[in-house]
Amino acid sequence: MRQAVIVRDAVFGWCRSPFGKLTLLILGMLCFGTLGFWFFEHVSRGAEHDVFGALWWTVVTLTTVGYGDMVPGTVGGKLMGVVVMICGIGLVSTLTGNLASMLVERKARKRKGLLKVNMSNHVIIVGWNDFGLELVEALRGNGVLGHGDSTASGLVLVNPLGPDERESIAFKLDMGDRLHFVWGGVTQEAVLQKARPHRAKVVYLLSQTQNQSAKDADQETLYAALAVRELAPKVPLYGEVALPENRKHLLRAGVNEILVLGRLTSQILGLIGANPSMWSLVQEMLGMAGSNRMDFLPLSGEERLLNWGQLMARFRSDGRLPLALCQVGRQLSLEDVLDEGAALDQFILELFEYSGQDTSMGDMGPRVLANPPDDERLEAYDAVLFLKPGAAR
Repeated sequence: MRQAVIVRDAVFGWCRSPFGKLTLLILGMLCFGTLGFWFFEHVSRGAEHDVFGALWWTVVTLTTVGYGDMVPGTVGGKLMGVVVMICGIGLVSTLTGNLASMLVERKARKRKGLLKVNMSNHVIIVGWNDFGLELVEALRGNGVLGHGDSTASGLVLVNPLGPDERESIAFKLDMGDRLHFVWGGVTQEAVLQKARPHRAKVVYLLSQTQNQSAKDADQETLYAALAVRELAPKVPLYGEVALPENRKHLLRAGVNEILVLGRLTSQILGLIGANPSMWSLVQEMLGMAGSNRMDFLPLSGEERLLNWGQLMARFRSDGRLPLALCQVGRQLSLEDVLDEGAALDQFILELFEYSGQDTSMGDMGPRVLANPPDDERLEAYDAVLFLKPGAAR
């Protein structure tokens, strides 16, 4: 019953719109011209014109095409032709203008980021900062976005940037129709819903620290994470925070992995201090000096029966170098992220236990064991991370 009311309201709303009224007028003129021509030329005159022939004559005359294959021979038929031709000049030209206006307006709304995205298996980046372009290039290099072919994933950018900034980003990325913008505040569900996060392959949250403090940026990222999780509970969600103490809050909001701005840089600077060649190795592995060298391969049923030493021998036979074993994901619960020593966190746990609600928070993400011993069995693992063979120089 409710669906019937919704359909009825939608139909009435369309009929009341200017485009709907114009369409109804044209349909009415088609019916009027068809019945009039058929009456004057077939009923009164007795000519061999059926109803379909009368409809054909009305369409040809209304659109001012005028093939001349059917010509009225009665006074009434000629008067019908005059009426249809005069109305056709106004109605059809107005309809054509409205259609062109609708297409132009839709294109403008798309360029402004005001339309819903109609795609699936796409990548969403919520927020934007100075490293957004580098993230997109990394996604391209690792095959997440493909390399421009028709089967590659689309990219949706959700942010409050102005039109000039969006045009600049679109020019630099050069992704054509695979790039979509959704304009608005990143914490608003109505805005995020336009990006169709429930259909996405993965969602990224970028910390917007350009015009606000680190604390405010993290708070905005937290609200955005909660909104995304409300709309897409099962889609992988990765983000970054400006302050280390806010990382646990993002975990509680359902973000699968969180990077702290500056922490990775500090670690790498420490490696460079120990030996500059460490940085060269990291660049080579991450593809910063060319193409990405690291890859991921699920373990087959046969390989799960082996140990690490045996797998190492198999991989080395064709030049690949295994680095680590990976468990793709495990369940994360409230107990994993709440601090038992904090009174508020303990109170939250007690509330869940008292109400009998499940404390599961979904997939925690992968667990990696780097350089395991040779006798490490593989049955508990899902995949292996390895380095692809390097090109000779």
